[in-house]
Parts: sequence; structure tokens; C-alpha cells
Amino acid sequence: MLTDAAAVEALASRVRSAGRMALDTEFLWERTYAPQLCLVQVAVGSEVALDDPLAGAPLEPVAALLADPAVEVVMHAPAGDLLAFGLHHDVRPTRIVDTQTLAGFVGLTASASLERLIAGALRITLGHHESFSDWSRRPLSATQAAYAGDDVRHLEALADRLWELADGKGRRAWAEAELERRFGASSSVVPDPSAAWRKVARRGRLTGRQLAVLGAVAAWREREARRRDLPASWVMKDPTLAELARTAPRTPEAAQRLRGFPKTLPAGELRSLLDAIADGLEAPLPPQGRVPAPAVQRRVEAAAGLAGTLLKVRCADADLAPELVATRSDLDRFVEAVVVDDAVDEQPLGTDWRWDLVGREIVELVEGRVSLSLRTRPPYLRIAPFDGGPPVDG
Repeated sequence: MLTDAAAVEALASRVRSAGRMALDTEFLWERTYAPQLCLVQVAVGSEVALDDPLAGAPLEPVAALLADPAVEVVMHAPAGDLLAFGLHHDVRPTRIVDTQTLAGFVGLTASASLERLIAGALRITLGHHESFSDWSRRPLSATQAAYAGDDVRHLEALADRLWELADGKGRRAWAEAELERRFGASSSVVPDPSAAWRKVARRGRLTGRQLAVLGAVAAWREREARRRDLPASWVMKDPTLAELARTAPRTPEAAQRLRGFPKTLPAGELRSLLDAIADGLEAPLPPQGRVPAPAVQRRVEAAAGLAGTLLKVRCADADLAPELVATRSDLDRFVEAVVVDDAVDEQPLGTDWRWDLVGREIVELVEGRVSLSLRTRPPYLRIAPFDGGPPVDG
């Protein structure tokens, strides 16, 4: 247990000498925008250290390790941990190895728990269950300390085993490319306000200019939430945000008449919100706001269903987690790009290993150049050049 600066600095020195560490954190995230770090666990070799910021141990040396390109950092499902370091210490990772992502390339689900992966890959059973502990309370119990230590104790060995399996399947290059996409220099661990609208519920009911307004007001909410260190939904609920985008009120009175609008919003914040609405009304229409013609929408819906089946079968054939390859929204955008003759190579399914695995076949399917049929044995789906005569639409 580390509780002072000297001990943390000494640990950081040992990590740099080794060039590698395992990292995890315990945080609270119910009432704040940024996760509140309560404990940071580090393993280097056989050493496991618990860095306790609530007892006075600084986290800056650990944050610096995250940003050090000479240090490989092994983590499991690290999004929340990296967000906390990004928001509190303004650092971004450089060499992250995520065991959850790796697992998806070797025939395991890309959403498996750490406990499940360790049991499956290393044949080690963890016996602690403290995932719902209040990590802000002190002193920590012996059980809590053991649980926290186990979160990093086996991570390096787990990563090594998963890399071995990836090599055996010829998937190392794919896994490395995906880790770079998720955690590399072009990625962002801190939310981009301009992309916040993508997570707003009921956005599918908005079209055209309304989506442009939604983009502006969602960005306003994200900035306000970060400034006030509150969950975004505490600043304004999604249904209210969507209604603001739909009606685009121009005056305080019109905005305050909307159901769910916060009555205690200070005048300055209300004015900045109205300014955001005005900006959205004048902003260039985003590509997502250009609603395809009805015929195009129907073709996309029909093609996306078949493409989804093809995606699942190809992933099953390759023993690859489908969620690593494409989300449903990724698939829909890719199919739409094919239908409207847009740049498919700007979509995830149009590049690198995803293109080789299934993207090229999806293009051929959507363009009507191949047909699908079922087989009674693996691989269960046959894809062949279309030879069944003219299509029914002529």
C-alpha cells in the first residue's frame, strides 16, 4: 500500500526499468462528470502496489507512465480508467494493451469479464467479490485490498497468453491495428463535445436541420457537465435535449415552456444555450442530417439485414467476436455508403482487416453481384456470383 510521494516515485522508477506495467483503478462515478479515483493498482513483474490517493499518495507519477511511449500498459476494459486520468491529469495513453479487446481476436467474447478471462486462459480462479464496494471509505478491508490487487496481479500473464493465441491464429496484426485505432495517437479518451449528440436518446426521430441543432445543444450540455463536474443527464435530460432540437426555441420564455426544462438554469447558462441553438440553426447540415430518399432508405434497410447475417457468419467462421468488427450503426452507415455511392473506404468496414474479412463481400452483396445460400455444414453460408437471372426489379 503506497501512501506517500516517495513510494510512488520509486514504483514509477521500477516500472520504467521494466518497460511494462499492469494498471487498474477503483473509482466512483455516480455523481460526477469525471470518475473519482479512489485507488490505483499497479503490477510490475511479481510486485503488486496499491496507490492510495485518499491517503495522500500522488497520482501524477502514474499518469506520466501512461503517457510514456517507453512503457507498455496492460489493462482490461480501460475506458473509464483512461477517462479519469485524461480529465484529472490531462494525459493520453500511448501504448495500451487491452486484454478485453485481445480476447475478441482469439475466439473469446470482446466483452468478457477479467475474472472469466483469467479462468479461461490461465486456469486461475479468483475468489473475491468486491465489485460493489464503496472504495471511498477508509480503512480498506483485507478482502478489498486482495480484490484490488487481483485486478492487476495476473494481467501481464493474461496478455502474454492472449498474444500467443493471437499469433497462433495469425491475428497479431489485426489485434495491433485495433488497439491502435482505439487507443493510439488518433483516438481520444476524453469525450468530444461535437460528437455528444450521437449518444442522445430519441435522436432517431430528428432529421435535417433538427440534427444540426441537436449537435449544438448536445455539445453545450457536454461542456456544461464537464465545467460543473456533473453527469450530463443532471444538466439536462435527453428527451428535453431532443425537444429543444425539434422546436429550436429562440427566447428564454419559449425554452422554459418545454416539458422537463430545468427551471433553475442560471440566466447566463440559459443565454449560452440559446446561442448554441442559434449556432445550430446556421451551421452546415451534417452528413448525418441529410435524409436519404425513401427508396434509398428501404434499400438500405433490406440490405443491412442480409449484410448483418453475412457479418455474423463470417465472424463465426473466423472465430472472431462480431462486436469487434462492426456495431449495428457501423454496418448501417457502411451499407448506406454503398447504396449512395459514397466513400466506403472512410468507414471502418471499408479499411484494413475488416475489409478483407467481410467488407468487400458486403459491397458485392449490396450491389447485387453475389447471392447467398445456406449449407448444412460449416461454413454454413455460401456466397457465390449471382447467376439467377435478371433481378426482379429489372
